[in-house]
Amino acid sequence: MKEHDQMKRRRKTFKALIDIERDGDGDGWVTFDCFSARISRSGYYGHKRIGGLLTLRLPFMSLVQRFPAIEESENRWVQLNVASHASEKSVEALVVMFGDNAEPVVLHICDITPLELSKEEHDAFMLTSAPRSPETLISGVLDVSLQHAGQLSVAAYDVGQGNCNAIIDEFAHPRVFFDLGWAPNFHAWTRPRRQPNLFSCDDVRVAPVILSHWDMDHWSYAIARSQYNPTSLTTRHEWNREALARFWIARAPERPEHQVSPLALSFYEALTNKQLMPGISAMLLWPDNCRQIRFSEGWLEACEPTTQTPADRNNTGIALFVQPKCQGPAILMTGDADFPSIPSLTSNQQLELAGMVAPHHGSKITVTSVPRPKPGTPMRLVLSVGKGNGYGHPTQASLNAYQAAGWHGTAVLTQDRQICWDGHNHDHAHGNVILKFSVNTPDPLCGCWRVRMGSLCLTPSMAPTVPPIAGVKPVRLR
Repeated sequence: MKEHDQMKRRRKTFKALIDIERDGDGDGWVTFDCFSARISRSGYYGHKRIGGLLTLRLPFMSLVQRFPAIEESENRWVQLNVASHASEKSVEALVVMFGDNAEPVVLHICDITPLELSKEEHDAFMLTSAPRSPETLISGVLDVSLQHAGQLSVAAYDVGQGNCNAIIDEFAHPRVFFDLGWAPNFHAWTRPRRQPNLFSCDDVRVAPVILSHWDMDHWSYAIARSQYNPTSLTTRHEWNREALARFWIARAPERPEHQVSPLALSFYEALTNKQLMPGISAMLLWPDNCRQIRFSEGWLEACEPTTQTPADRNNTGIALFVQPKCQGPAILMTGDADFPSIPSLTSNQQLELAGMVAPHHGSKITVTSVPRPKPGTPMRLVLSVGKGNGYGHPTQASLNAYQAAGWHGTAVLTQDRQICWDGHNHDHAHGNVILKFSVNTPDPLCGCWRVRMGSLCLTPSMAPTVPPIAGVKPVRLR
C-alpha cells in the first residue's frame, strides 16, 4: 500500500519561463511554460529539440503571497519544483491543455528559484540560428493563395477566447489566415459548441497562416489534443497534421524579453520538420531588418514598441493590412499589438480604414491612438473575445475609446452568437463576423458545402447586431 501511495505522489523539477498577465487592479495571471529534457540538436535543418513539456497557470496574487519575488520575474527563467500532491507551503496551479480537451488537472508548485539558461538554450529560445526567408518567398506564397479569389472580404472567426481571422474569397473560402487560435482548457466554456473545421476548404486552396505573435491563444488550433501523463508530470501535445501542411509566416524574437516559450518552440520545431517543397519547410521566418512586406492585396508590417507601449511579444509581432489591388480603404488585423506599435498608423496620414479587428480581445489600449474609420465605408470593428473570460475583456475604457474614435454602432463581439442553418436541417450558433471594404458589395456566398460543414459561414452583414457590453472580471478569493 505504501509503495502504491509513493507512485501516486510524485515530484519533478522543470526549467520554466514566466509570463505575467497583469490587470489594472494589481491582480492577473501567471503562466509557467516548462521543459525538463535538455535542448539537443537534431533534424534535417539542425534545429534544437525540446521535451518534457508542461504549462501551468494560476492567479497572480495567490502565487505572490507564497513567493513575493515573483513580481520582478516577468519574462525570466526559473527552476520550478512541481508535485502531484499538496504540501504545507505549495501553491495550486492548473495544467494547461489544448485541442478538444478541457480536462482539469491540478498540480502544486513547491519551490521557485532563479535560473540562468546555457548559451545553447538561450539561442534556442531566441531562434538565433534559424534561417530567415526572403521577402519574395513570403509575398509569393500570399499571392499564389489569393489567385482567382474574386471579391475579397475578411472573416473574424468565433474561436472563444482566442484569435483567428482570414482573408476570404467571394465564396467565403479562407485564402490567408491571420492567426489560428483556439481557446485553451482554462477558457473552454468560451468556445462555440461546434468547433469549426478551419481546414474544410483545403481542396479549394491550402491557406497559409500569418502568425501575429507567439502567444498560445493565437496558434493553438494547431494542437489536435493534449494528454497529461501523471507518471512524468508532463503533457504530450498531438499536432493537427493539416495545420502543419501549410506555410506559416512569423517573426523571430529580437530581444531576450521576446523569446519564444518551450511550448512555442516545440511548435516551431514541428513546422521546420515539415517540408512542403524541396529544401523549404512550413516555417517561413520574417527576414532580418525588414519593416514591411507588400503583396498583391495589401501588406504585412513589423510591429515595433514605442515609449507608449510595453516592449513585449504583443507589440513585436506582425500586423496585416488588406487592401484589394492596393487601392481604396484597408482592413487592419492587429493580433495583440497596441496601435502605437503599428508604424503605418502613425507614419501614413493618408491611410484609410474600412474595418479593423481590435487588439488583444478588447483589452487595454492607448486610447489617444485609436485610428478612425473612413466615413461611408462599412466601418466594422470586431473584437475577438470569449464570453466569461478570466480577464474581463473587453474593457469599458476600450469600448468608450472606439466609440469616441468613430467606431460607434459598428462594433461586434465574436462571443455574441446567432443561430445559423447549414442547409441540412441542422442549426448551430456562431459569432463569425464579416468585414467588407464597401457597403455596396454583396456578402460572400456561403452556399458551398465546405463552408457550411466547417462552420465557416458568416453572419450576414445586414443582420441586427448586439451592442457590445464590457466583460466582468471574475472575483477570486485571496
